[in-house]
Amino acid sequence: MKKYTNILFVFFIFLFSCQDTVDVNLETGKERLVIEALLQWEKGTQGNEQTIKLSKTSSFYNNQIVPAIGANVIITKENSLVDFVFSETEDGIYITEGFEPEYNATYKLQITYNNEVYEATETLFKSPEISSITQSTEEGFSTDTPEINVVFQDFEGQSDYYRTTFKYYKSENGNIDNLTLEDSFSFVFNDTFQEDNLISIFYENEDLETNDVVKIKLEAISKQFYNFLEKIEEQTNAGFGMFSLPPINVKGNIKNITNKDNYPYGFFSVNEVVVEEYTFQ
Repeated sequence: MKKYTNILFVFFIFLFSCQDTVDVNLETGKERLVIEALLQWEKGTQGNEQTIKLSKTSSFYNNQIVPAIGANVIITKENSLVDFVFSETEDGIYITEGFEPEYNATYKLQITYNNEVYEATETLFKSPEISSITQSTEEGFSTDTPEINVVFQDFEGQSDYYRTTFKYYKSENGNIDNLTLEDSFSFVFNDTFQEDNLISIFYENEDLETNDVVKIKLEAISKQFYNFLEKIEEQTNAGFGMFSLPPINVKGNIKNITNKDNYPYGFFSVNEVVVEEYTFQ
């Protein structure tokens, strides 16, 4: 024990006796295009207005978003002569008001930026209706914690991939007209072992009280989007420590067809979203 203590003492003396300034040269990585092209069509709406955001990676010391301006952004529906042109309404923000969502249609994204062309394709799948929303304290991880339970019917005869988002809004003194966002939680899952059956998911929070509101978003997503989000989730929950290897950048489905080495970050998806709201009783 005495030897162990002495070693620790010497170690801490070494740590606190280093007074010289060490300049670490953090090299700036290659600048890459970041593409946020997550198109969502809320069920019951036209879904015509859609937004794509373009930015550039910046140096370690610059924590500001650098918009990518002057790009040409077009989405084409497969087997159609219709192009949806996105206009830059402000730096790095590209919007169209004429998008036409269609079940099982395949869409192609094409972005031209700095004389290089980026492309990706994605299919829009129908999302299931939510069958019921209930509350209890028995379906979650704890039998003492209140939760919101959501049930929906899985589609028959196919493999399905889903993404769910719960947003929890706290009511001030029970006033439903005065809500504050307290928590937002998203996760992805598939229908393995539950195919063709009713699927039940839940959101659990010990702070849930009467007149608090939970907004639920359910969307059917493609397998490639599911795999991308799962990798992001794995890295987010990895808990990288001081001596761990740094996380890798997860590549999306968008490719630079002009220069494959100058690949972008981000993803292109087209999803129908079912949105429901539940007031806790």
